[in-house]
Amino acid sequence: MVGVAVLAACGTSGSGSSSDSASGSSGSSGAASTTTASTEASATAASDTSGGGTQGADTGTGVSTTPEPTTGTSAPGSSGDETTSGVSGTSTGEPGTSIGESTGSSSTGAADTGSSTGAADTGSSSTGAADTGSSSTTGQDTDTEMAPPEGLWLIMIEDTSSPTRLYKIDLLDGHSTLLCSLDTSNDYNTSTFGRDGTLYAANANTKNLEAIDPCTCARTVIGPTKVDALPGITTDQELGLYGLETTVDQLMTIDTQTGNATPVGPLGINWGTGGLTWSDDLKDAFAINGTDDRLYTIDHVTGKASFLVQTNYNFGSVGIEWHPKTHEIFACSNPAELLRVEQKDGSVTVVGPMQLENKQAHCDNLAAPWIPIACVENK
Repeated sequence: MVGVAVLAACGTSGSGSSSDSASGSSGSSGAASTTTASTEASATAASDTSGGGTQGADTGTGVSTTPEPTTGTSAPGSSGDETTSGVSGTSTGEPGTSIGESTGSSSTGAADTGSSTGAADTGSSSTGAADTGSSSTTGQDTDTEMAPPEGLWLIMIEDTSSPTRLYKIDLLDGHSTLLCSLDTSNDYNTSTFGRDGTLYAANANTKNLEAIDPCTCARTVIGPTKVDALPGITTDQELGLYGLETTVDQLMTIDTQTGNATPVGPLGINWGTGGLTWSDDLKDAFAINGTDDRLYTIDHVTGKASFLVQTNYNFGSVGIEWHPKTHEIFACSNPAELLRVEQKDGSVTVVGPMQLENKQAHCDNLAAPWIPIACVENK
């Protein structure tokens, strides 16, 4: 991570299924009626062939009032038409899914007329189209658009421009959305969200730890870190912070009340540009060293850095963040594009360019939310 802070603050998807009609058929009440009409029409056709009544001379209309389909034979000369009705389903928001009773093929609520012509009835509806068993509704479905999952983004402070700007970075394609501008042009090469939703950042010019409101970019100075170079800060297991101090190559704890950094222990490696991020999966921290482009794990008890894997990316500046929503490692550098880092083999994939307003800007910090931040979600 590389970081600052703020306070945080959103439905429902229903999974519907088409209900069978009272007739007990796999389709709707309209489909069941069509099948019955077909049976009766066939019976009529057979009767006509053997010299029964007139073909379609009488139009009998009967309304089905029982749950079971009418299976009795029609009187000679009667087509046995039935009147069916369908109830338009209400969409739950998921494609192809509806709640309630669905109509049979081309059911409009009007009577289905199974007219006898002496030929076998193919089960066609009143429109003359072949019955495919598909559900067609006459009412307008009310679709509810599904909201995207919360938290699929990162925060990045872009300090190449003047004034310094705060961006939201989309995890799906890497594109940026400008949130606000700070009241300063100072450099911030690290930012992180605390577990309580506070956005923290280390001011590289003043050496202070600050809290930044991601809704307004208002800054609150917490206090001096009392270290020279702090290119990576991240949340710890609770409400504190860890940091990489690269002048003396040590892991530090950072007091979020005073800003003061206290040594945990030596990294044991010469560190250049870099970033640090806590992982709940690892229960320790990950870090990328821009000097050798390697991914390390950092022991939060001793401070020791252990080589994990060599990446296939040439890092200049470094931003890194383990995302608590996706459990993946994301990174950035120069040019400003969002990267995904595989911890198993070190392969780096470009998610997409950030498309910052300043095309010359690079990226050296990323911060992922631990809790919903309403003002950022809605951007």
